[in-house]
Amino acid sequence: MKREFDMKRKSIGPLTIIGLAAFLFSPSPACAQISLGTAQNFAVLGGSTVTNTGATTVNGNVGVSPGSAVTGFPPGTVVGGAIHSNDAVAMQAQNDLTTAYNNIASTPCTVDLTGQNLGGLTLTPGVYCFTSSAQLTGALTLDALGNANALFLFKIGSTLTTATSSSVTVINNGGSSCNKVFWQAGSSATLGTGSSFVGDILALTSITLTTGSNTNGRALARNGAVTLDTNNVNTCGVSVCPIITVNPATLPNGSVGTPYNQTVSASGGTAPYTFSVSSGVLPTGLLLNSATGAIAGTPTTAGTFTFTITATDANGCSGSRLYTVTIVSPGCPAVLLSPTTLPPGTVLVPYVQTITASGGTAPYTFTVAGGALPAGLFLNPATGLISGTPQVSGIFNVTIRATDAAGCQGNRAYSLAILPALPPTGGPTLSFVGLMILTVLLACAGLFVMNKFST
Repeated sequence: MKREFDMKRKSIGPLTIIGLAAFLFSPSPACAQISLGTAQNFAVLGGSTVTNTGATTVNGNVGVSPGSAVTGFPPGTVVGGAIHSNDAVAMQAQNDLTTAYNNIASTPCTVDLTGQNLGGLTLTPGVYCFTSSAQLTGALTLDALGNANALFLFKIGSTLTTATSSSVTVINNGGSSCNKVFWQAGSSATLGTGSSFVGDILALTSITLTTGSNTNGRALARNGAVTLDTNNVNTCGVSVCPIITVNPATLPNGSVGTPYNQTVSASGGTAPYTFSVSSGVLPTGLLLNSATGAIAGTPTTAGTFTFTITATDANGCSGSRLYTVTIVSPGCPAVLLSPTTLPPGTVLVPYVQTITASGGTAPYTFTVAGGALPAGLFLNPATGLISGTPQVSGIFNVTIRATDAAGCQGNRAYSLAILPALPPTGGPTLSFVGLMILTVLLACAGLFVMNKFST
């Protein structure tokens, strides 16, 4: 009997242990609420560039921000979507991508697969973690256990790499073609030649799909490039979520003790919509009706409140808009800041933009009330002038406050995009040392000529 027990005990391999762990430690309810926001409308989203070689087909939007270069379309084709080059849609998608990336990164692990090759494994729903890199050589099977809402999260400390002809397959998916599979990579992701992949890739830097690799999922890079080469990139299922717009563009300010009532609406998707505050908080005393979009109540606290309202349509597609509402104390007028948006800047190119205020009593004092300006830019408190030379690229969220002579305040939240440095133009340039050497040589040549003519 003991020998038989030992044989059975030895037969319990690592795959069984992983399956039992995933079963016992199922993902928390918060995991199931992970949303890509407006980034779900993109099949490909890059931070610096999106480049393509060959007959790639992308099912969904293609976008880039804060970079602006999208090349290789054609020969690549975009089906059921459009190309967004550092426009407002791409900027918002990058903001939502960052939120989703951080949400996944903060989700507790259920199984640590550090050092384990994913090839040959069969995994059940759960949160799988790698402290450094993750490698897939061969076939990975994801068993949804008959659950149409099964969730698989892969948290990878650095790189995700698949070998040539590797594959990811979802089985027992409860009749759904859209089980949730997310791959969060702390640096880059590379799909090997001929790979067949499933799941949305959220990479901090870059994503590369080598020749002939196909994915049923999104390629979303926060800071770097997405590189394509004769690929098929499909979002979940056949249909692509439309762009859902939340209106109005801005909300009016309010006053302590004065009833407030404003309704937000949505368009572009399939009604009915549900509304939620997906980031920040409403002014104290106000509530959002999830069914009608009405924001109502009586403000009780003065201050500036920045929040995001997300509208989700009947098909689960969503869109968001960032709002800033200032609640003033009784007797204070609404101090308004202009312009409503800031023009983008470029690394190492001087930037100048003036913020003005109205509605209060001049003079005004301008300060940064939230977030931060890009490195190299500064705000003049007396004139509202933002000036300097940006040193880094990216999207920077900053709130500017204007305080009038009576102490009344107004705020506006801005998203300032700083584009990467422009490529050098013209011919070669000399370094400082080279310039000094050239100066000496020219001086010597001049002396030589003068001596020549003097003799």
